[in-house]
Amino acid sequence: MTARPISDRFERQAELVPRERLLNEVATVIGVGAIGRQVAWQLAALGVPKIQFVDFDVVEPSNVTTQGYLADDVGRAKVNATADLCQQIEPLLDVEEIQDRFRPAMAIGTAVFCCVDSVSTRATIWRAVERRATFWADGRMLGEVVRVLAATAQQGRKHYASTLFAQSEAQA
Repeated sequence: MTARPISDRFERQAELVPRERLLNEVATVIGVGAIGRQVAWQLAALGVPKIQFVDFDVVEPSNVTTQGYLADDVGRAKVNATADLCQQIEPLLDVEEIQDRFRPAMAIGTAVFCCVDSVSTRATIWRAVERRATFWADGRMLGEVVRVLAATAQQGRKHYASTLFAQSEAQA
């Protein structure tokens, strides 16, 4: 059976997230582990038409428990498994899968979701994209606590930079 788009699925969110605004967006999700996979899933459900996934890793057995991957995903590239999940939600989704570490020269979307597990990596990515992304979101997780920081305007960008700290200060 071929999946087909559900035409009225955006009806309830139309006032919160205007469909015409989303149609021009390209989202980049850097890191599709515990937070990034959920972000990717929600972006597809929201109707973002083009998503770029950047992650160098493959699905390991522990990722089934901690990151929501399926048993059949073990051994696959995380970007491929995540793209397949998102295209089940939205078959017309345009996905770019980059199985690699983020590189500062990479092309990015207008909205960047940083979902990496290293503070130093997060800071490197921020320095590379802060002037190129119109929207930035950073998901940080420690145990059962998730912290989400977002920046759009100059004031938000200045504040976000103040939330970065040395890797040696991060909790294991």
